[in-house]
Amino acid sequence: MATANNLPAQLSSFVGRETQLAELRRLIRRSRLITLTGPGGAGKTRLALRLAQDVLERNPGGVWLVELASIGDAGLVEQTVAATCGAREERHRSINEAIVERLGAGKTLLILDSCEHLVDACAALAGTLLRSCPGMTLIVTSREPLGVEGELTWRTPSLSLPQPKDAGRPELILQSEAVRLFVERAKLSRPGFALDGTVSEAVAQICARLEGMPLAIELAAGLERVMTPQEILARLRDSFRLLTGGSKTSRHQTLRQAVEWSYGLLSPDEKDLLARLAIFAGGFDLAAAEAAGARRPADRETVLPILSRLVDKSLVAAEQGASNQTRYRILETIREYALERLPPDKRRKVRGLHAKYFTRWCIGASAGLFSGEQESLLRVLDEEQPNIRLALDWSLAEQPEDAARLAAAMGVYWLMRYRAAEGVDWCNRALAVEGAGAEARAFALLARARLNWRHGDYTLAEQDAELCDEMCRRLGMDHELTGTLTMLGLLSSGRENWDGAVRYHREALEIARRIREPVRVAVSLNNLALVDSALGNHQSAISKLEEALEIDRGTGDRYNTALTLDSLGRVCLKLGDRAGARRNYLRALAISTEFDSIGNTATCLEGLAMLALAEGDPARAVKLMGSAGGLRKDGGDPAAPDWGKEVEAGMAS
Repeated sequence: MATANNLPAQLSSFVGRETQLAELRRLIRRSRLITLTGPGGAGKTRLALRLAQDVLERNPGGVWLVELASIGDAGLVEQTVAATCGAREERHRSINEAIVERLGAGKTLLILDSCEHLVDACAALAGTLLRSCPGMTLIVTSREPLGVEGELTWRTPSLSLPQPKDAGRPELILQSEAVRLFVERAKLSRPGFALDGTVSEAVAQICARLEGMPLAIELAAGLERVMTPQEILARLRDSFRLLTGGSKTSRHQTLRQAVEWSYGLLSPDEKDLLARLAIFAGGFDLAAAEAAGARRPADRETVLPILSRLVDKSLVAAEQGASNQTRYRILETIREYALERLPPDKRRKVRGLHAKYFTRWCIGASAGLFSGEQESLLRVLDEEQPNIRLALDWSLAEQPEDAARLAAAMGVYWLMRYRAAEGVDWCNRALAVEGAGAEARAFALLARARLNWRHGDYTLAEQDAELCDEMCRRLGMDHELTGTLTMLGLLSSGRENWDGAVRYHREALEIARRIREPVRVAVSLNNLALVDSALGNHQSAISKLEEALEIDRGTGDRYNTALTLDSLGRVCLKLGDRAGARRNYLRALAISTEFDSIGNTATCLEGLAMLALAEGDPARAVKLMGSAGGLRKDGGDPAAPDWGKEVEAGMAS
């Protein structure tokens, strides 16, 4: 069985480092924490990834890469690690405990990449993991060690250089790692490039001037498309003050000058756009680049041509994103440098454009999460989390109205992805600051009520829902009122207050029909059907669920389709229609697993366990309940109170 991992596919060849890799493979057998140090551009990340690939089979518990370069808040380190390795948050335990439980069993490898700006937080987490997970090995990349007990610090060397006396002999200088890297990357830039006697001396000198630093060499080789090696070397001679010695400072200065030199070759428009794009965290697509990168809205059409030139010059990488759209990324060292070129007043303006764009985009994406595009949108939202967190953080300080609207828009995503704890935290922060209008606060209150309900905090959910109900009626917010009434109806069902549940759900249904919101209509029909079934009106419940299912199919909402099918399975089981129960539960289960929907999957498994009991197979029922219980524990998602009581009673009978 293949080892579970999230290691990225490498788009270019790995050059050299054979001796270093052999040494690291030996070291990793006797040290559980290896920190690869060195300046930016030394190749730490690439080396760590190659090492991880080499030892993949030694770690059957999983190999996980945690990219921290774009994380600016130390408080998000644990959340990022948990999201990467699939640790599920739970109401009554810390995120650290969730990570330990997820990674504690078996041999696992965790790579913490680019930790230098988060050393204290990473050191604390590494210490906890090493103590609590005896089978875990950590590889860290950082410009400085973590300072954790048992840490083995390994300085990443530069690539080997050619001997000066061999500069005119291509076959000899190709034994140098630095030259091989230059040639490999130059061929990507200009496929016809060949290392022959006319260019070998210039190539050898370029690699020597750049001290074998991989990033600097790749930047230089990327210019082969528009310059000869001799011209590149001339530029280096003009721009660089030669540094002596092998200290960390001198090496870092050499790399910085390489970046400065590459930056100096850009036109004013290219410099301006690169600096603006440095605002983004974790990459961006073209629409986002146009929104934050253009000086004025009328200039948006100029962004793509300039961006294309930056890609050609290897300052921006173009990759395939989650929804088969091109996604752009700036290497972190270049991003840091470019961001320094952005004056504070302009940086504030671009941050505002960035936050505005993601607020608008997330509001639209949230509406699309109930359509046929929901799976694609969920993947894109996964990809945009660093930017969305950046936008939330800025808006909380500068635009409280947008912060509340953005947190509210993200509420559906946090529910679907079972990130209720993070969602509640952002909603709490958005609702705590002054400046947001009543409408935006109502949006955020509804989002927080749903998230607290998902987490089992029913008292807090009810407080928010009741306040939101009053605000929605006063402000005429009918769409949000249907959501608030639904929440109050679910809370009533949990207390077996069926009269209250019917009253809330019926009003929600009436409003949803009046404002022509089919998704809300289907949700209300589903909820009313479950109340009918609880009161013994099973045929009425079936009728409502069939209508809801037809609406779900029309909207393309597969997430809610799974919920409706699960409800049908529940009612069929009560009617004694075991074949119908099995058919609907299995269809609901298939969709829920596609969405990685922990709570919905657990509910389906519990329903199938009840079916197994009805069919006289208690062993299978116990097995299914055990699986469901494990999912609920991992996801921190308790069963809805009315369903939980039904399952408990069924298993006890």
